[in-house]
Amino acid sequence: MAGVVLTKVEKIYPGGVRAVNEVSLEIADREFVVLVGPSGCGKSTTLRMIAGLEEISAGTISIGGTIVNEVPPKDRDIAMVFQNYALYPHMSVRENMAFGLKLRGLPKPEIEQRVKDAAQTLGIVELLERKPKALSGGQRQRVAVGRAIVRKPAVFLFDEPLSNLDAKLRVDMRVELHKLHQRLAATMIYVTHDQIEALTLGDRIVIMEGGVVQQVAPPMSLYDEPYNVFVAGFIGTPAMNFLDGTLEAAGAGLVFNGGEKVRVPLPSEFEAKLKEYTGKPVRLGIRPEHIHDSKSAAGLPLAASVKAQVEVVESLGDQKVVYFNCAPHRFIGKFDAHVPFTTGAETEIHFDAAKAHVFEKDGAGRNLTCRAERYAPPAAVTAKA
Repeated sequence: MAGVVLTKVEKIYPGGVRAVNEVSLEIADREFVVLVGPSGCGKSTTLRMIAGLEEISAGTISIGGTIVNEVPPKDRDIAMVFQNYALYPHMSVRENMAFGLKLRGLPKPEIEQRVKDAAQTLGIVELLERKPKALSGGQRQRVAVGRAIVRKPAVFLFDEPLSNLDAKLRVDMRVELHKLHQRLAATMIYVTHDQIEALTLGDRIVIMEGGVVQQVAPPMSLYDEPYNVFVAGFIGTPAMNFLDGTLEAAGAGLVFNGGEKVRVPLPSEFEAKLKEYTGKPVRLGIRPEHIHDSKSAAGLPLAASVKAQVEVVESLGDQKVVYFNCAPHRFIGKFDAHVPFTTGAETEIHFDAAKAHVFEKDGAGRNLTCRAERYAPPAAVTAKA
């Protein structure tokens, strides 16, 4: 296996369209890294440049300590699993898995052993003589992964491999991919637009937007300490709530003033970081699960009471999502299914102010209250897990 290092990698298409902008990233040997972001953010282009399927415009890519900018895809010791499986319809599963090994001229006994081992690992031994048309979507995806496994590459690349599966199969395949990574102890780079896949699979997650890396961190660090408004709004379901207002001094502390009905006292640990923003416009971030009803708010160390009208209540079985209107603000809360809310009624809810974030209102929307000093500007992030 091998590590992968990208140093100021760029992709500029004819006409000056910049799809990837100075991406620098270190992926350790045997690490599972997920590139995630909205459509058009540059994640798949970055993966294709690692694979050699897309020529880079600037920067360097190294695999196992060797710069591979000019190395053709077949010589990069990588295996890629595509979104559409890319199986040969006229070949059996066995033949599909063995095809690449035959092209490389491996001895027939070795090919047969590798196919057998991969099929046992993926639980598809009974499918080896079938054609792709006789397989379900999940089975086809396993075959595509098996075709990659038999090559024993230094690095596995996955380009949205689960996007064509239904919800249950996606969950099942996520579990299988996680087990596979543990079993193979392989370096894996995975691209998806689905944050749930990213959070459940990745040792670290690379958040991209507009061709730029916004943050690189382990899943819970991204969730608890988003570097900017984009990351905060992208990670989490439902998304983080954002309220615009100003920062004010109140006695010995600071308060977010979002208008007559929304005043949120801020933790004392924020004071040193926010002092220079007193009197300036800022953006408060609060996650839906950090909004409480009166009963569950009783034990909060620092709470802000807000009166709001209930607009919509959505039942999710064990939970409910409630949409509130507190003009000019609208926000979403996530509660236990048994907490009573009536559509159209005014109710009192409570923000867990100790879990709030304060962001720049303008510019890059930087998180001004990150508690972890290890979060450097994204351009400088080349951290190793």
